[in-house]
Amino acid sequence: MSHWSDYALCKGMHSEMWYPPLFKEERTAPEAQYYDLGKLVCEHCPVLDECRTEGVDEEYGMWGGQTPKERRNGVYKKTKTYLPLDKIDVMPTQDTEVPLYVPQVRLDIRKHLKRRPRNKP
Repeated sequence: MSHWSDYALCKGMHSEMWYPPLFKEERTAPEAQYYDLGKLVCEHCPVLDECRTEGVDEEYGMWGGQTPKERRNGVYKKTKTYLPLDKIDVMPTQDTEVPLYVPQVRLDIRKHLKRRPRNKP
């Protein structure tokens, strides 16, 4: 039997987009920039609601497109569209560095979408 997380677009991607380093000294950019990349993926994920439900009480990390602060404040925000799908080129994985603030860096979610089932069972 499959679990909702089997259909998550973030599966196999670089975890720092959802779990930025806790200590400022370890970060290469402001915390929000890590989360912005994660939200780009979350907004296209077929299991966004399941992830948000699973993470409602989690203290750390982004779950269902919501940061820890958004969850603590009970804020529900529809995720913004950061980049249109036709403008995306490269998606960071566990084996690559996360490009944080480089305006010309575009992410390839299209390749990642092709590798994942689009619909839940």
